[in-house]
Amino acid sequence: MLLSSQASTVRLVSDTYLAKLLEGLNSFRSQSALCDVTLEAEGVCFPAHKIVLASASNYCKILFVGNLTRAGSADSNVQLKAVSAAGLKNVLNFIYSNRLDLSLQNIEETFKAAETLLVREVIKLCFCFLESCLNGENCIDVLNIAKKLGPAELRQKAMCYVGQHYKQILADPQCLKDLDRGTLCEILERTDTEGCCELELFRAAVSWLQHDRVRLKDAAHILRRIRFPLIPLRDLQKYVQETPLMRLDSGCHRYLQEALNYHSRLYAQPVLQTQSTSLRTGSAALLVAGGRTADNCVCREMWAADQSCSTWHKVGDLCVPVYNHCVAIINDFLFVIGGQSKFDPTGKQPSNEVFRFDPRNASWLQVASMLERRTRFHADVLSDRIFAVGGGTLLGTLTRTMELYQPADNKWEFAAPFPVPIADHAGTTHKGILYISGDRASRKQHIFICILMLQPKPAPTPVTPTAPVTGLNSSENSCRIFSFCRY
Repeated sequence: MLLSSQASTVRLVSDTYLAKLLEGLNSFRSQSALCDVTLEAEGVCFPAHKIVLASASNYCKILFVGNLTRAGSADSNVQLKAVSAAGLKNVLNFIYSNRLDLSLQNIEETFKAAETLLVREVIKLCFCFLESCLNGENCIDVLNIAKKLGPAELRQKAMCYVGQHYKQILADPQCLKDLDRGTLCEILERTDTEGCCELELFRAAVSWLQHDRVRLKDAAHILRRIRFPLIPLRDLQKYVQETPLMRLDSGCHRYLQEALNYHSRLYAQPVLQTQSTSLRTGSAALLVAGGRTADNCVCREMWAADQSCSTWHKVGDLCVPVYNHCVAIINDFLFVIGGQSKFDPTGKQPSNEVFRFDPRNASWLQVASMLERRTRFHADVLSDRIFAVGGGTLLGTLTRTMELYQPADNKWEFAAPFPVPIADHAGTTHKGILYISGDRASRKQHIFICILMLQPKPAPTPVTPTAPVTGLNSSENSCRIFSFCRY
């Protein structure tokens, strides 16, 4: 092969020389010819050549060259501790042949030998091998190896595969048994466990704990990653509560009690949200609920868009068909409010009914009805309260009333009235301020600003230094609408 030409000088290289050179060196090694050093591991000796080892191994380079500089000679026998004979043999074969035979069974001992001898090329090849062979069937094995060898990037990739196949892993008794505590915790902490309910995660965790009595001391540490409030009440009582571990371990019993308390306050759940009640999903979804078709049919279907908003799929039905209604979201609970269940262009048949959808178990609950029937109104959320502003009434007239819903008490109450009767208006919130724009009555484009103020009641003076500090909630605060401003 022609590499370069300068004046009359031509430089040529052979595409077979390096292979022939390695072949010759390996032949000498196999015959113990011209060998001037022996590497020993686990009592097994491997004759080799110092100059070859020093060229490939930084460890040998320091050992041999450094000794020659200081003493004029180098040891002819080098004992390697914490290195297996099989691992050392594999690394030496690579040094003399540029070929490395790797498998999940020998990679750890090969890596250890390469790490000891500081043969960087073998270390790199070990990482490349682990990454290239990673799949759903061996991801746990690769993850365990990667945790011992590194680097962090490889561990993350292996854990990603574990996350993608976690359901099969948890369902396989042998795979589940062999999981280390850290990997199990990472699986239980994942937010994208679609297709596996919380009860299944709980059962897998309990099975892992019960496999070895030594693991039971970590029960509270492991099970705090289970989101017990997401388990339906009947399953909590039938399965979780009857598990001995949940009664005997005080920490685990506390998790169960917190979940039971959460279920006992059905209407207040939207404002009782914690990490253990949050949905295991990594993405939000755009929903369309109800509405009216071109031929004036009132719909009750609920549709969701994919992440790119390019396709839609039906996800359920509303409790009643409805249009000209409002929706509001409090901590992932969807409220469908008011509107009309029958087509009536005059708006004389509005509704005051309110239904709440819980995506945790895809269930509907009818909550307290509004104080007034409303259609063509606006609803929004401020400080975990729903505000319903204006709209049509039962008689088809417009209203200037505004009312608010407090989930903790499951009741509606009137707030300061709107300055004018209003319907078919728009609204939004920003930084604790409600903005209302436009109104059908005057057909003028006004923008009203509603300022919401929370007036906390004075907190009681603690009796003792250890008295609990009570947080803000609906029973300790009153909500006041100070004023509306027109732009």
